[in-house]
Amino acid sequence: MEPFPALEYLPLRSDALRLDRICPADLVRLRRMEEEEDFQRVTCRPVRTRTDEELLEQYQTALSQRTLLIAGLYLPEQDEPIGKLTAGDYNPRNGSAELGYYLAPAYRGNGCMAKALNAFCACLFQTFGLNKVYAQTGAFNQSSVRLLERTGFQRDGVLRQHHPWNGVLWDDYLYSLLAKDLTA
Repeated sequence: MEPFPALEYLPLRSDALRLDRICPADLVRLRRMEEEEDFQRVTCRPVRTRTDEELLEQYQTALSQRTLLIAGLYLPEQDEPIGKLTAGDYNPRNGSAELGYYLAPAYRGNGCMAKALNAFCACLFQTFGLNKVYAQTGAFNQSSVRLLERTGFQRDGVLRQHHPWNGVLWDDYLYSLLAKDLTA
């Protein structure tokens, strides 16, 4: 997996939120929150149960090898993250990366993640010179679909019957945002 070229991109601040570095222990805590909500809902990939120690090692490795960019999402003047944004699967050949995001349930529905996603994408385009960021979400996950569409992502395709959840094989939607779309 290709490493990202640099990591001196944080913090990103606005009046309502801060994207900043996040420690592996906080990533484990957020992962456990995701699992409480049914982690299989947010990924179509195989889900392997990991101990806290295994997750810590996984996050430490990804951060040290720069194969995954992770920004913690914080409210101003708070030290505990309320969410995270990730960029992985960096491809320097076509200038792309895959996005992931998570926001704790108590903070949803107020536009916080949309602001964070816009700031994160702008940073990826400007700091890393990416041409495209893309995301994949289950057709049943309407809050994620609305988030991506509200932030300017275009639906590029459908992976039919791709995402098992609650005993059904759902379609997955593929979305992308181009650097030129953000500045248009």
